[in-house]
Amino acid sequence: MAVICLAAMILCGCRQRTEQSEVVLPEAVRTVMYDTASVNFVDFSNYGELRNLPIGIFDADSTSMTLLETITAMDCFDNITGARRSDGIADFAGEHFQYYTAASDDDCFLSALFLMKDRYWDSSEKERSKIVVAGGYLTAADGLDDLEALCGHNMAGVKAVSEMEAGVRAMFDSLAGDNISAFTVAALSDSSHDAVKAYSEAIRKVAAENGNNRSISLIGGGDKLEGLARIIDNLRIDNSKSPLKVIMVEGLDDEFRTGCNSLLERYRSMFVNGTYPYRSILADEVIFVDPSLSAAVECYSTLRNDRNLALRAEKQKVSYFYGF
Repeated sequence: MAVICLAAMILCGCRQRTEQSEVVLPEAVRTVMYDTASVNFVDFSNYGELRNLPIGIFDADSTSMTLLETITAMDCFDNITGARRSDGIADFAGEHFQYYTAASDDDCFLSALFLMKDRYWDSSEKERSKIVVAGGYLTAADGLDDLEALCGHNMAGVKAVSEMEAGVRAMFDSLAGDNISAFTVAALSDSSHDAVKAYSEAIRKVAAENGNNRSISLIGGGDKLEGLARIIDNLRIDNSKSPLKVIMVEGLDDEFRTGCNSLLERYRSMFVNGTYPYRSILADEVIFVDPSLSAAVECYSTLRNDRNLALRAEKQKVSYFYGF
């Protein structure tokens, strides 16, 4: 079980970003915005009013609908005031959604373009999306940087939310008042290799944007309690100097959180040969981050700040689309 240390890469990322002076759009983005002969062209100048358009969601894990379920069920805000508190009403009540499952999971840029288009594979008409939420363990190699460049420079105000980066931002927000300088993040997933790769890239990127120079180690494991137990045992075997501080798990529920906390307390209480061998590798307070919920929160906050929430007095509607 490999551990990735991100400290040096984070500092390097900070230097690189400060040296860049002008934005050069990737070729794929220029094609979408300006090449009217391309099948990927999107006419953002005639995109339409965003408020009444649906929210677009796609997930690189086509076997899971956790992200869609999290967004449609979220109740973290007061729908009237926008304050961060539950009011018993789904935050996206009245919204329409477009959920896209691609035949290939490795190109989030093309998935996003499908959600931004007004045609379903050039046959029947469909609506465009006012915002795109990209789920799954996506990296720049999957087109994530191209998607973010497009949503940062298109003329219609369409934006994108990355589940991975939203989770990492939520992690740093939770650590804002904590002076811990070195710690370990456990990424619990049934695709631990992909999760570690995506989280490591997201951590470097978000840390560079915020000038955060904490020393962060990242370790992956299965998405069950057994996976967390293996992570803790490996940290102990490796005599880790970076205590486990953050647990990342998609679709986190109260039952799993309680199980994790019970497991952590069991390890902290272990007394072996006159010592507590696990206390030095476990932070006194371990925080939990659900990237799917973090993405839902960012989506809501973005739409509310842009005044693009539909605020319809009707039930949610989800349209499902499938790639070939």
